[in-house]
Amino acid sequence: MSHHDHGHHHHHHHDHEKAPMSLKEQLETLIAHWVDHNEAHKGTYLSWAEKAREGGFTEAADLIEEIAGMTEAVTAKLKETAEKVHTAP
Repeated sequence: MSHHDHGHHHHHHHDHEKAPMSLKEQLETLIAHWVDHNEAHKGTYLSWAEKAREGGFTEAADLIEEIAGMTEAVTAKLKETAEKVHTAP
């Protein structure tokens, strides 16, 4: 399994002493989180595609590998989004 199995460590300590996060900060945090999760899912897809293929589920394995590729495209799009947010005034 990947090193990023779903131990969901949500370290969101909402101490309201600090100023609330700006929308930009919130978006950057969220997008980074989505990228992490997406990468974790991609690893899971690939390991299961391999298991499916070994078990004779060839067409399913092909589709899961295709999904992993789509996941890579989503990750790239998320990173592009993060860049737009980051460079916004």
